[in-house]
Amino acid sequence: MPSERQSLPTEKNAAKSTGRAPTRPGGIASQCATPWFAIAIETDPAFEDEIEKLAKALSLSGGRQKVDENAREAARAEFDLLRIRKIRTWLFETLYYDATTAEDMAELNDKLAKLERYERRAFSRRNRALREL
Repeated sequence: MPSERQSLPTEKNAAKSTGRAPTRPGGIASQCATPWFAIAIETDPAFEDEIEKLAKALSLSGGRQKVDENAREAARAEFDLLRIRKIRTWLFETLYYDATTAEDMAELNDKLAKLERYERRAFSRRNRALREL
């Protein structure tokens, strides 16, 4: 059995050639995993009813006819924005107030920068869908 030192380059090469990252705890895969807030909100059944209610309210027909897809997209984006705001609050509550070193602040800054990318995308989706309504 190869040692960890010997297997690491092999795993890195395998990840490049097969598209699969190593699955060891703390390995590259754990650092590159998709955050849960990047997953489409419509795949979460907990939000399904709320999205539909908001889409009906946004729809020009007032919910009497079939709900417009643009209204649904605006509702999904709005719920994404709500999720992102909750995550930002959680980050400040857990990381900012507990930060004692510059490394802690750098970690918070990195996480907030990644979160901002998702927020900008959700804003754009919402605004585009509302314009098309």
